[in-house]
Amino acid sequence: MNDLYKELLEFGKERIDDFFKNVKLYENQFKYDEFNDACYDLMYQNNSYEKGVSTVKELKESIPGLKETCKKCGSYYMVARNKSIVAYDVQMGILLENIIIDFLKEKFHIKALHGDKSNKKYPDCMVLSKDKGIVAYFEVKYHSAPFIMAYQKINRLCYEGSATFDQDKIIKQLEIIDSDIQLPTFYLHWIDYPCLKGLFFETNEQVKDYIYRAEAEFERKEREGDLAKSAQSIYLGKVYAPTLSMGTFDEFVSILKKLEVRH
Repeated sequence: MNDLYKELLEFGKERIDDFFKNVKLYENQFKYDEFNDACYDLMYQNNSYEKGVSTVKELKESIPGLKETCKKCGSYYMVARNKSIVAYDVQMGILLENIIIDFLKEKFHIKALHGDKSNKKYPDCMVLSKDKGIVAYFEVKYHSAPFIMAYQKINRLCYEGSATFDQDKIIKQLEIIDSDIQLPTFYLHWIDYPCLKGLFFETNEQVKDYIYRAEAEFERKEREGDLAKSAQSIYLGKVYAPTLSMGTFDEFVSILKKLEVRH
């Protein structure tokens, strides 16, 4: 269960450990065990919007250890942990992209690489066909902190409603995908909560389906890290992606392999 994500963690372990060697992380961040398998099964694989999303209370009764994990998670993530250092966030994002790109290359021989750095509004990564034509783009979003107050603030459950988009930013990118790129584009969510973990994806069409209809579900407060950004780069309006509608990492790889062959 979730074996490909476990392989990815093992593949990137040395680089991740080195990058975070002087950083205090949550105790099971970038780790995965049988408890997370149980969470993956009941929070994602056997859970759906159609049948009714399992509540945290219900899940605590079904998953041994979840009650204790929720207590530790709440006390850890309710406290402001840092001031969001922009340069550090960017470096971490590049590290995780590199791990995914290298994993796709080495395990599946998929020609993934970073996108055109001269056009920062394009998605960060792309995939080439055998003849080196671009067949798809993807963007990696890392989420480690569940939105603890999700139920109170946006009437969503923390484990399924914490994958965040900056609303104005994503709308601008979706418009570029439609007008300029016109290729399959994927948003790859690296979810690393204390409970639910894995790589999950949605297409640009899926995101369009709800992003234009949604009002900003939550306005975050400005923080110290915003001072390092230009006014045009500060996005406070947040929309939370529907995790249970996302595809798996295995499905993402399968789609990329088909796109490679088709072109």
